[in-house]
Amino acid sequence: DRAGVRQRNPALAGEYLGALWCARDAVVEPRTAQVALRRYLSGWPGYRWVPGREVRDVGSGWARDDTGEVHTGDVVLVCTGAWLSGLARTLAPELPVRRVRLQMMQTAPLDAPLTTAVADGDSFRYYPAFDSAELDRVQPQPELARRHGMQLLMVARADGGLTIGDTHAYREPFDFDLDEAPYRHLVGVAEALLGRPLPPVLRRWAGVYAQATDPNLLAYRAQVAAGVWLVTGPGGRGMTCSPAIAEETVREAGL
Repeated sequence: DRAGVRQRNPALAGEYLGALWCARDAVVEPRTAQVALRRYLSGWPGYRWVPGREVRDVGSGWARDDTGEVHTGDVVLVCTGAWLSGLARTLAPELPVRRVRLQMMQTAPLDAPLTTAVADGDSFRYYPAFDSAELDRVQPQPELARRHGMQLLMVARADGGLTIGDTHAYREPFDFDLDEAPYRHLVGVAEALLGRPLPPVLRRWAGVYAQATDPNLLAYRAQVAAGVWLVTGPGGRGMTCSPAIAEETVREAGL
């Protein structure tokens, strides 16, 4: 109930009836997490970070990049992210994965700690487990939010600033510019839950991720050749679920 929400997250002093709370929720900052992971792995003799290259060809136990260098190993895992053309299309011409574009923003530090990640009621509209016609009857989604496939996702960064999103566009080709109206909507929803104005917005950006079209899949994973696996399409949960995806892949590949 509302009192329980305030106990878990005192910063939520605005308008709401109650909330669902997950004690196992996790927050990951890609810019800091990836650097820390690479620093940790650099101490392993079998690890080498070679950015700025594109893999052009793969085979059983080897991969050739666009400099001509061949990398060898027991198994080749091709993790293409949202890049679904080129090698990904060669390996899986009928790849059951789509690209999704989203807009997000980052604010200056909030004047109170936001102790949990926060999602609004529109999140229910995008997860099959909560799909219900009753939601649309009781609380119809605003037309702007419906048109942009919106939900509020708000989380505190390590410096106290807030990462806030997001929109969903599924039809390519995607726009190259940022649309301001969805940002204004997200600011309004966030301020209504917080019961205070948001700090100044420092950054706005758009990104693209790959999402498996089968809603029952955590990610798309398939052996596309002897000793070669293609892994992509985790949707917007790639950073938080990548350890589980990696563990399942290692087990399925027999490593």
